[in-house]
Amino acid sequence: MAITLRLDIEDEEPPYEFLGVSCTDAGHRFCWNLNRKLDARLTFHEEVEAVHKRRPPTRHCVWRHTDELGGWTFDVIWNRSPDGAMIPNLVHFDYLLRIDSMIGEKADDLMDQLRKMRRVAACFPVDVATVRGHEALYYE
Repeated sequence: MAITLRLDIEDEEPPYEFLGVSCTDAGHRFCWNLNRKLDARLTFHEEVEAVHKRRPPTRHCVWRHTDELGGWTFDVIWNRSPDGAMIPNLVHFDYLLRIDSMIGEKADDLMDQLRKMRRVAACFPVDVATVRGHEALYYE
């Protein structure tokens, strides 16, 4: 007689929270407005290449803000670049903000400030569990 054992493996919470933003501004302009609105210091961090199964790879710029005194970090990822979307099922978001999960209550304030920015049509939290291909969002 065979014995079946069921293992309960607890998935870890993703280390980041994500906000999706729809805005018609180009990346550098969006970050400049965000810097002014939040008194942030977003600077170019790196360019990430996303590999897709049925499409050619796409390249996306990443800008990073680090608040050494407050201890929180967020990145702005240009999701919908001229090459295509980094995360195809989030093509309706031009930008994704990857926020250090320790931010807590600052995420709500950040979302409110984003919604008040010029040329921002929408800003919503993104549930990572529903995103296909979210591995592309875990870069260094």
